Amino acid sequence: MKGLKFDRAYWKSRLKYPDWYIRLEKELGEHIFPIVHGDPVVKKFRHQVYELIEELLEKGEIPLAIEGPNFDAERKSIDTIVIHHTEEEVGIRLSKLSAIGFVRQYGLRYLQNDVLGRKLRGNPIWSDHFRNGKMVFFVYHWLVRPNGQAERLLKDEYIGWHSGVWEINTRSVGIAFSGNYEHEKPLAAQIKSAAMVIKKHYPQIDRKRIFGHLEIKKNRTCPGEYFLKEWKAKLLNLI
Repeated sequence: MKGLKFDRAYWKSRLKYPDWYIRLEKELGEHIFPIVHGDPVVKKFRHQVYELIEELLEKGEIPLAIEGPNFDAERKSIDTIVIHHTEEEVGIRLSKLSAIGFVRQYGLRYLQNDVLGRKLRGNPIWSDHFRNGKMVFFVYHWLVRPNGQAERLLKDEYIGWHSGVWEINTRSVGIAFSGNYEHEKPLAAQIKSAAMVIKKHYPQIDRKRIFGHLEIKKNRTCPGEYFLKEWKAKLLNLI
């Protein structure tokens, strides 16, 4: 998108309000929420937005709710795993990944005034999810790095907003491969590490209940074009 420029001062001035997502509704709708692949201009703009939000969240400069609904009340026994890729840089900071979830998932739902059936538009955002004593906005339960390092993001009792299908979210765990595998394949160490997470933490799950995001949401390409062609089979064979 030619001519798209990031006005840091403009965004920062609006992010200081509890209803920042309403004040930025036009910009979010045009540049942040749409699904876009491979556009370097949009990607650069989004990274600037995400990194500003990350910075302000870390500094406590975006007002958050101090209490709110129990968004995990519908959590069921885990019988499904959904595999994702972050479609971001492989070394992404966890604070940045949380910032992305903050705006793309929670910001969108609050703006739509339908947060699991609750009308919360205008309120400061509440996730009901905490990590190391701090509210977080991850949509995945695990992040797996190319070097094989696996990092837990959410407790299993938390519902991750990762699949786009609420019924699946209530009974599943989301495992994200750090990196962009839209047209590439993850490294063997990454696939092996994900298999180890599944074997160790979710031995009860039938291999037939391990899906790529694109198998749950048919309009998605996540976790990339080679998942069904090649590396899903490799993952399953290691479990």
